[in-house]
Amino acid sequence: MGAVSEAFQEAVMALFPDMCPDHLNELGTRFNFDHEQVIGHVIDQQDLGRQYPKWDKSAKRKRQEVSPVADGPAEKKMKFNSDPARLAGKDSLFLRTYKKAGKILLAAGFPQFYAQDIEDTLNKNGNLVYAAYKALEDNLQNKDGKPKLKLKPRPKANPLDSIFDQSTNEAERMADDEYRAAKAESQKRKEEELHLDRAKAQGLTADCGCCYDEFALDRMVHCNGEVLHWFCPLCAKTQAETQIGLSKYELSCMSTDQCHGGFSLEQRKLFLDEATTIALDRIEKEAVLRLAGIENLAKCPFCLYAAEYPSVQENKEFQCENPACGKRSCRLCDMETHIPKTCREARAEEGHSGRHRIEEAMSEAMIRKCNKCKTPFIKENGCNKMTCTAVGCRNVQCYVCSKSCDYAHFDDTTRGGKKGQCPLFDSVEQRHEDEVRAAELKAREQVAQENPNIDAEAFQFNFSERVKQDEERRKANNPAPAARRAPVVPLMPPDIRRPRLANGRFSLCIRG
Repeated sequence: MGAVSEAFQEAVMALFPDMCPDHLNELGTRFNFDHEQVIGHVIDQQDLGRQYPKWDKSAKRKRQEVSPVADGPAEKKMKFNSDPARLAGKDSLFLRTYKKAGKILLAAGFPQFYAQDIEDTLNKNGNLVYAAYKALEDNLQNKDGKPKLKLKPRPKANPLDSIFDQSTNEAERMADDEYRAAKAESQKRKEEELHLDRAKAQGLTADCGCCYDEFALDRMVHCNGEVLHWFCPLCAKTQAETQIGLSKYELSCMSTDQCHGGFSLEQRKLFLDEATTIALDRIEKEAVLRLAGIENLAKCPFCLYAAEYPSVQENKEFQCENPACGKRSCRLCDMETHIPKTCREARAEEGHSGRHRIEEAMSEAMIRKCNKCKTPFIKENGCNKMTCTAVGCRNVQCYVCSKSCDYAHFDDTTRGGKKGQCPLFDSVEQRHEDEVRAAELKAREQVAQENPNIDAEAFQFNFSERVKQDEERRKANNPAPAARRAPVVPLMPPDIRRPRLANGRFSLCIRG
């Protein structure tokens, strides 16, 4: 073993810890102690069904058994995705180590594929282990039952998928985490498919009242109306997220049967995560305070605590009495108190970068606030006559100039407006782009004047080509809509029936 350099030995044994030391010495001599060539040679030999000699089992290094489900898929879904930009900024050594570890793990997880096909799949998926695992699995589960990639005639199980369990190398740990996340998701999905098959056999399934997909009853949630209506957790959570976007907190039954029920606390726990629950609670408490009509109401910017306070001119600070918070904040900028410094002095002292100031200016240019309740909002589509959706508000204002208005405020003469006034319809994407660009140029000029010794390139934003393509595609999909006139309603509207088909879809039948 003395003939093998220490670095060579550590590199090879890290991947093949049970390799016979004499065989390792022989391979090192043959390949001039190049660990990359040796590792590649061993993997190629395994593809041909030839295993390397191993040392006595009693001398093997003990490895901790790790369940593939231990790291649940719910945690990994937020961390990993199929965007190659995740590897941006990593140095070449990290990328080489990450890809090498990924090939070893994928070869262990998919022994039926050849090493070259695994490497090609990695390359096609941006060298991301998580995405490559999904692609290889999809290949095995092809709709016609025949994988596109060639399979080995006699694949052998490879135990090396736990080789990086105890690794301290960042690249190897990242590859291992992605591999285990994808594997756990795959296992969870297969378990759910088997569970659904068993439920179908027992007649314990129902169609979601929103998306009409079939689910096992014990995987669904229901309203608390007189007649229970069943929904899948995804549709129920989507409704909650939509309500949050509208500054609402009520979660009503989504059935088309005019059900007035909602969702009990026990049912909400089945489809709401902690962040969504906190957001709904915050909106509800703000609505209650707004409906109470308390004058001079001040709120803590860091929690839900609120109290009556004198005007800002009399007291610029707010002391939160919530035991879990207790912060003292500035009522002018909603930051932690900085008195006697002004808000501008405090922000400069905190070291806000010029780029961050530009980003804030760009965000403020796009986000509007209700003139009445100050609820922030952004328009996605439709006309420029905006109605606040916050409970107890319903203020109407113009999206262009932010003034309270009615239809006469706009340029549509058919609705009482005059030409030359704010447009009732335009491209929201183009408007956002123009306003954000103007705010960016103004903020960039101010930052440059305040920091003459800093190169202007330090304040530039570097967007990937993919982001630019997404922006162009979104703008193309949202052209300026034509002004719409009120539709002419026929005296005898047609009787429209939408009978339900067996597959959950609808057909359209019109009887005059």
